[in-house]
Amino acid sequence: MRSRLLDPARLEELLALPTLDAFIQALTNTPYGPQIQEALSRHQDGLRVVDEALARNFHDTTTKILSFADGKARALIEIVLMRWDLANIRLILRGKHTGRPEEEMISNLVPAGSLHEVVLQELVKQPDVPGVVGALAGADHPLAAPLAEGLRDYRESKDLFALELHLDRFYAEYGLRVASGRGHSEQVVRSLLQTHLDITNVKTALKLQRAGALSAQEKLRFFVPGGPLVTDKVFLTMTDPATAEQRMPGLRALGFPIKSLNADLTAFERELDLATFRTQSSLYLGDPLAIDIVIAYLAMKYNEVINLRLIARSKALGIPQDRVRKEMAVV
Repeated sequence: MRSRLLDPARLEELLALPTLDAFIQALTNTPYGPQIQEALSRHQDGLRVVDEALARNFHDTTTKILSFADGKARALIEIVLMRWDLANIRLILRGKHTGRPEEEMISNLVPAGSLHEVVLQELVKQPDVPGVVGALAGADHPLAAPLAEGLRDYRESKDLFALELHLDRFYAEYGLRVASGRGHSEQVVRSLLQTHLDITNVKTALKLQRAGALSAQEKLRFFVPGGPLVTDKVFLTMTDPATAEQRMPGLRALGFPIKSLNADLTAFERELDLATFRTQSSLYLGDPLAIDIVIAYLAMKYNEVINLRLIARSKALGIPQDRVRKEMAVV
């Protein structure tokens, strides 16, 4: 399956194409061809065609991977794929919270876990955040329970960030429980989840720097325990601009993926995401009979989908190639 990924030279060829139509035509001669043709039969808008085709191809890929396994192995893969359920739910919640158009939300969804396209579109159709939570409960998804728990507070405070933290806490606890055991694959998944927690806590801490005066107790409401590097004490130091930069070398020495902060929070989060992607991709050199290769391939495949979406938007919006190239991550 890895051999069907597009290499950097092919991505560069696609980036050099002059128009979105030419880009779509070129994609018909790649592994995305069947989904492109199917989307072309339903839509005239080029970006809608690309977004839908890429999303369906990724979902078809994850479904195929799940078919390779059963028992504990399948359960571990499902935990890895639940990250995309988490991301899709978060995207929809934010869209409803801020009043984003449904079309915009749909264009950014990437079905991969148990929430397939039909369910996600039903969530998008809901009028508001409580409607999304209720529809998710109707779909009998594990992430519905933590959202329902946080909904009462959201109704009163309209604090979406706090609601999202219910998702992060549940995913960490649920995933670590499923990945319990001494096997190699269990250890790899636990490491993946714990790294995700450390990165989430660092991102949260940096956002709290911009939240104004909060007490330590108020800040700790946003801390998600379970990461090996970012303890509650480390988290508090990261929420303070005066001590955050001093803490980074120590975290880097212990294995945190980047060594310094960036005043631009968006750029810093992107740097973290790229470092995480490269770490997961390197697992391809791990145990070929364990979950290492699954995690690595999914990271590379998802990265390819994101790169192709970037190229499509550059053609539609006239964004210079150099700028797009800087945004793309290529292994």
